Amino acid sequence: MTSEQIRQRSELLGTQIITRDSGKRLGVVSQIWVDVDRWEVVAFGVRENILSGVVSGIQDTMMLDNIRQIGDVILVEDDAEFADDFNPEAYSSLISSEVITENGEMLGRVRGFKFDPDDGALLSIVIASVGLPFIPEQVVSTYELSIDEVVSVGPDRLIVFEGSEQKLVQISVGVLERVGIGRPPWERDLEDEYIMPTAVSNQLGTGVRTSAEPSHA
Repeated sequence: MTSEQIRQRSELLGTQIITRDSGKRLGVVSQIWVDVDRWEVVAFGVRENILSGVVSGIQDTMMLDNIRQIGDVILVEDDAEFADDFNPEAYSSLISSEVITENGEMLGRVRGFKFDPDDGALLSIVIASVGLPFIPEQVVSTYELSIDEVVSVGPDRLIVFEGSEQKLVQISVGVLERVGIGRPPWERDLEDEYIMPTAVSNQLGTGVRTSAEPSHA
């Protein structure tokens, strides 16, 4: 397969799939499936259009190996390239999975990822405070983290190395952060743990007994 560059999940959703032999339109990319054991993209979900999933749960599958070219459209040889025996339950979309460090620090949720379409290798995940890709990047701040930081995978959860928050690369600044309201989840945790200092007038003494003032009759 030939491709122009590293691809981001959000760029491919809605991309048309066309056959080389006849120019027939097979549908659009509606989902991207990942093998989390190998960290590779293995297949694309295909629907008639990006909104057809709202009224129908039917989705065809196109294996990445059967794709010949990815550009403005995705090219396959013919309409016999669909995988009839694909089991989506054996794979993950990663979307909305929690991203948590080994010591329990919540970093956010997955809203996308980048991969090499030539071999499917996953390169990084894109996270935000909410894992809903349809929310524009202008609204929520987004961050990129190398897939090498992932230690293990559980149901709807990725565990990353302790200190991975220091390796996040910010992609976009959301509107809440621009006005000084929004904070990354790990910074909010620090704020929650902050203890306000006690006013000097309310502080306890040093422990040295002081003589009481004499009372006036």
